[in-house]
Amino acid sequence: MKKVKLYLFICAIILAACGTPVTPTPEPTIPPLPTKTMAPTATIEPSPTPDPLIFKDNFEGSIDTEWLWVNENNKKWSLANNPGWLEINAGSGSVGKGNLDNLLIRQIPEGNFELETKMIFKPVANFQIAGLIIYESAANFIQYGRAYAKQVVKDGLYMDNILGGGFFGENFAIPAPDTNTLYLRLRREGNTYTSYYSEDGSKWNLVGAHTSEMKPLFVGLVAGQSTYSFQPAQFDYFTINALP
Repeated sequence: MKKVKLYLFICAIILAACGTPVTPTPEPTIPPLPTKTMAPTATIEPSPTPDPLIFKDNFEGSIDTEWLWVNENNKKWSLANNPGWLEINAGSGSVGKGNLDNLLIRQIPEGNFELETKMIFKPVANFQIAGLIIYESAANFIQYGRAYAKQVVKDGLYMDNILGGGFFGENFAIPAPDTNTLYLRLRREGNTYTSYYSEDGSKWNLVGAHTSEMKPLFVGLVAGQSTYSFQPAQFDYFTINALP
């Protein structure tokens, strides 16, 4: 009887164990890693290209107040004969002799620079010239422009380097193109001075270069050295651009 009860007790335990479902242990939940938000990269604005223009005069109705006339003769220059252009008559005087009428100059800028003008001029008599000038004194200056020299190429582009009152080096004497309108450039880089001309303002041709130890004070426009009558030179504008 005791054996039967023991048997029944064991069976009950086994049935109870088999009938109770086993709940699986849940796997731990791993929280997602936080997403790192990257700050947007700032757009760096390029540095603006420096404006090389130092000065420009378009000669529209008047000339800039900082111009200085040397030996002004107001009967030999005009803003009315060709509106928008400055006209200077190339008379008999010269820069080197100090007797040139209407030399138009202004204070030189610091550093390296380039002068430019658009000019209508057709020299017809010996030594007539009109163009650009970089000036220290009547004894020391660079004069570049269109001129006439019958013993060289007649009508041409000439660059005179005057030191101590005399000519230093060649004048290059490039024959002028068959047009009365030319663009001229005269560049200063340290003690080197270089000249160019263009027929259209885009394609530039080298004329020549000089070195000079002068200490220039002024830049400007020149017209003169005529041995026969007067010849008008007309300038559309005058600019000074900075160079690196």
